[in-house]
Amino acid sequence: MVALYTANGSGTKLCQGFLDGHPQIYMVPAYPLMYLYPHWDEWKETFRDDWNWKTLIDVFCIKHASVLDTRRIPGHDGLAGLGEAQDGYIAIDEALFRDYLAHLLEGEPVCVRTFLLAVHYAYALCRAESLTDKRVLVYHIHVHEYVTAYLFPDFPDALILGTVRDPRSNIRGRYNSSEVGVDLIKMNKTDALIYRRRVYYFIMRYFYEGLDALRGYPAGRIRMIRHEDLYYKPEEVMRATARFLGIDYHPCMAQITFGGRLWWGDKVYDMEPMNAVNPKVVSQEWQKHIDPGDWYVFEGLFCRYMEKYGYPLYKYRDSFLHRIILFVAMLLPSKIEREMFLNYFRPSYFRDFVAGCWSEAKGTVALKDYSFNAYYRHKWTQRDLALHRPRWFVELMKKSLSLAGDSPQLSKLFSLKLVQFIYCSVNLCRYAGAALTCPVVIFKRWCVTGAAYYRMLRGVNTLPETLP
Repeated sequence: MVALYTANGSGTKLCQGFLDGHPQIYMVPAYPLMYLYPHWDEWKETFRDDWNWKTLIDVFCIKHASVLDTRRIPGHDGLAGLGEAQDGYIAIDEALFRDYLAHLLEGEPVCVRTFLLAVHYAYALCRAESLTDKRVLVYHIHVHEYVTAYLFPDFPDALILGTVRDPRSNIRGRYNSSEVGVDLIKMNKTDALIYRRRVYYFIMRYFYEGLDALRGYPAGRIRMIRHEDLYYKPEEVMRATARFLGIDYHPCMAQITFGGRLWWGDKVYDMEPMNAVNPKVVSQEWQKHIDPGDWYVFEGLFCRYMEKYGYPLYKYRDSFLHRIILFVAMLLPSKIEREMFLNYFRPSYFRDFVAGCWSEAKGTVALKDYSFNAYYRHKWTQRDLALHRPRWFVELMKKSLSLAGDSPQLSKLFSLKLVQFIYCSVNLCRYAGAALTCPVVIFKRWCVTGAAYYRMLRGVNTLPETLP
């Protein structure tokens, strides 16, 4: 078992694209199995009276349908725009997959470890791959919390493959594209704008905790890939990766594909389609945009990380005086935190919120269904919001819009206006609450950076070796 996860870097899909098509690897494209373990816990409760393989196969083919066809439950992985014409996808025969899965699981005790393996075996069989050639299973689990909470207990001897990157160059894209950009697509606009104050806090957790989650795991079974090295020396990196995984280097590792088709990235990441490593990864443009105070804090808290992975320090020099300055600097709100707090009081941001709220209330923009997609229930940055649970003001708005559309009687139209007033009023209260609680989120971020400061002082950062 090989766990592929983002650590605190970027480029795991890119890394997986280089591994695609290797005859000695079991692997499904991208990370449609990222939420399998959280789903399993959910299913245990939901289907406790009907806990058997048939039920699990049925619900898996619904909740993880993108394993069967990458156009289903679309994510931000670019797997519905593959190939030369950028319109290809990957699909397998669902009936055949179900048959293989049922056959493999027959007579086996019901447990998630067995199911995870069987899914990969059945997928390979549907793709007519030779199982006798396989040596490793690469599971793109993606999230550091899932590696430690779920995978380690089931696969204590797993190899861990992660990615690292210069956090100074990563923060802007991580904030704007990977989080804010995705939330604007996935959430109702009102929710995306209200919850934006939380984004920086979770990015800081991702940056500072992504590697330390592996503390205590045998160092010999962990390797990191610098995203920058995939640009500068991809063949050398992939040859080293093959040695670490115990497989042969294969010509397919020189090309970025999924399902054997060229992969072009995804538009959510603010990049032109390219079947190559994005040169932005190694660009020094970040120096023109990063706040000087944030720059200093990143270098100070990451100074041992920078030294380990070869990123030059420009502003911070580790000394007693610099440590005192760093302690004070990390308590100050970052540029993003300052801007986010002020945004709630800016007329333009408020107008954008009101316009989005009124569009939702009128039904010109459909209210999103948060009940199905695991993004709302299980994503580690959204989990505490419990968005999958019905919210009375949203359900009331949906019902009123439906009734008014079915029969536009005067009484129903009057009732709709009343519900629209309630919906907008509740959201305005939520907006005010978001503005007032910004300091609470900053305090939570202090806890993260404070822990990082302590690890830096003690010199106890978890810093695995890199490939090559």
